[in-house]
Amino acid sequence: MPELGEVAYAARLLSKYLINKRISRFVIDANDTIVFPALASQERTLIEKEYATKTVVDIGRHGKYFWIVLGDPSRTENSKKAIFDVMLLHLGMTGWIQIKGIRTKFYAMENSIDGKKREGYDEKKEKEGWPPKYHKFMITTDDGMEFSFTDPRRLGRVRFIKIIPEKTSTEIGKQVEEALMKIEPLCRSGSDFSKLESRDDESTFMQIVGKRKVPVKSLLLDQAVCAGIGNWMADEILFQSRIHPEQYSHTISLPSRKLLYEKLCSVSEYAVQNDVNSFPKSWLMIHRWSKKIKKGERPTTAEGYHVDFVTVGGRTSCFVPELQKLDEQAVAAEIEVAGAKKDPKKRHQTQTKQSGPVTKRISTTTSKMISVSVPEPATTITTTASSKRITRSRKISTK
Repeated sequence: MPELGEVAYAARLLSKYLINKRISRFVIDANDTIVFPALASQERTLIEKEYATKTVVDIGRHGKYFWIVLGDPSRTENSKKAIFDVMLLHLGMTGWIQIKGIRTKFYAMENSIDGKKREGYDEKKEKEGWPPKYHKFMITTDDGMEFSFTDPRRLGRVRFIKIIPEKTSTEIGKQVEEALMKIEPLCRSGSDFSKLESRDDESTFMQIVGKRKVPVKSLLLDQAVCAGIGNWMADEILFQSRIHPEQYSHTISLPSRKLLYEKLCSVSEYAVQNDVNSFPKSWLMIHRWSKKIKKGERPTTAEGYHVDFVTVGGRTSCFVPELQKLDEQAVAAEIEVAGAKKDPKKRHQTQTKQSGPVTKRISTTTSKMISVSVPEPATTITTTASSKRITRSRKISTK
């Protein structure tokens, strides 16, 4: 699914070619009630007619959402009377912006091969006739430019919203964003860490990490915490922070939390400003979908470290075992405590010394089953992971 980088690129395209232009024609796909939730046929006709008189006054983005702001120039000059129409867009899995006569290349960062264009990408599609296949709405401006939102799999979403700003002293972009952040779906979004002016500060983020008892990969993917962070970005942030994706967030040391915040900000900022082809060779992203996998070989980083995969929270996670060490004792202890809280009998067992070994099977948030055998004075932990991971047995001291 598109993440911060792809969304920022789409917003840049619109800012470059659509901003300050007057719409002369606006057409919506009347048959698609999935991409346009809660849009009745009569509303569609009204919107098409109303938007055809508006001017694009601003383009904004937050996390995995971006928006087009339309206004009446004669009214936006007097902010007390300003009313803005907003198209709020989510790309879903395959949504994209196309512009007639302009190559809007889209190299999906997720699933790119060695940092190159994605497998199956067909450049001939850029030269196909107009309108493009699978278009959901079409915009024509007064200077003859044509824009289209396409979505083959229909997982994207387009919402039409009217905004009447509460504040009149701030610029249009800020007025609209403040209003959007108070309503669904953006009211449930966390900080966009690519935006310096609105992201959580280090202290706030470290408190969130310390309070949440989930694998840190799952925490980064939580859109209520880190808006716009997706699978590859979370893996890249953890790789540069040298933190294992399965490590429970509240067990991470303070220095590591500080480094995690630093990398969260720096990776987010870089991703929205650069194309995947310009990513540093030292990044894990460049090697995670290496051609070596197809040959049955283990991919390696630029420094020669082997890359491995594990499933965390239902998502395939890429990491480097030699650099991202898992504190298994802390993870096992957390799983034991979580199991004891749910079952009074297990709580009693954890508080009472046993004469013989006690074996339990506890389901974890990462969809694995961990068998814990408790003799004295040491603990043996055997982890049976998914088919992508090797089964291992290790002695851990209880001292």
